[in-house]
Amino acid sequence: MLKKILPYYLIFFAFNAIEGGEIYSLKSTYEIEVVLEGTDQSSIKEGMKRSLSSLLINLSGTSLVLDDKAIKGIINSPEVYISQYKLDTVDEKIVASFIFQGDSLRSYLSENELPLWIAEEPLVLSYFPCREAEYESSYDNELIHCIEMEKDLLNLSKSRNSRITRPLMDLKDIRDLEFLGSISAERFMTKMSKRYGADNWLICLTKDKFGLSMDSPSCFSSENKRPSSLEITFNYLLNEINLKKSLIVDRDVINESQIEVIGIDSFMKLEKVLQTLDSQILIFNISLKELEGNSANFSLSHYGSKVDLKNLLMIHSDFKEIKFKSQDIISYKYTNT
Repeated sequence: MLKKILPYYLIFFAFNAIEGGEIYSLKSTYEIEVVLEGTDQSSIKEGMKRSLSSLLINLSGTSLVLDDKAIKGIINSPEVYISQYKLDTVDEKIVASFIFQGDSLRSYLSENELPLWIAEEPLVLSYFPCREAEYESSYDNELIHCIEMEKDLLNLSKSRNSRITRPLMDLKDIRDLEFLGSISAERFMTKMSKRYGADNWLICLTKDKFGLSMDSPSCFSSENKRPSSLEITFNYLLNEINLKKSLIVDRDVINESQIEVIGIDSFMKLEKVLQTLDSQILIFNISLKELEGNSANFSLSHYGSKVDLKNLLMIHSDFKEIKFKSQDIISYKYTNT
């Protein structure tokens, strides 16, 4: 039975590892589903609160945002940010689907100088040594617990908009494990992360240094070497990863920057560029200065520095920066066809 279960999770891991690529915090709307205790107003309100809390963690990139006084305020009035909702029954459970408006939530974060996570889903290399146990009956319980831990990790990863991958454990990986694993799990994972192109890693041990099973897994990561539970370790890791790719809008700092966008060969594309620029959280005014051939020059009034503006546009898939010697005008190629 156990051997039949394993391939499913291998496929699940592979699928989870290649999905992604969209900037989550820049979407126009968000549909969040939660299971409700009932259909009464109190249960629906509680579902709204849980949905909004989950969404705010992913918009800001950190679970610590829920401790902020300004966030505690809007969570008590979640209906203000919901445009519509519906109730359904799935597998005899009441499931609510809430639609949130992205612009209003981003504005609230910026007005309160809270972070906005502006990066693609991070990739985390995970390794559970218990996964390497032999497929013998004496190891069945250990493998079952290990599979459950993998499932928990996938659920955590999904809830935090991240991707999970794991080493192949081929002959090269096994050789490195035998050489480095006995010395330092940290050194082993650091080497593995370089091989698999993942800057971030997480490892969970189920046995102590004497080979005896522990009551609960001991996990640590590339951002925190202090052992803790899987959930605490993973959330801390994601908070630290996302912090490096977050933007805090300072509305007291106002600038004007000139940008050039090439690849505009129709008025439809010009309209798309204007709409895309207008949707960026830092930009509050756009002026078209010049239109010649397939090139357009814009003047952008925005919050924050020119570096903040460049960092924001850099992660947008529609714009590819073109580097010239002169940095007076930031140049981009519009790639959305």
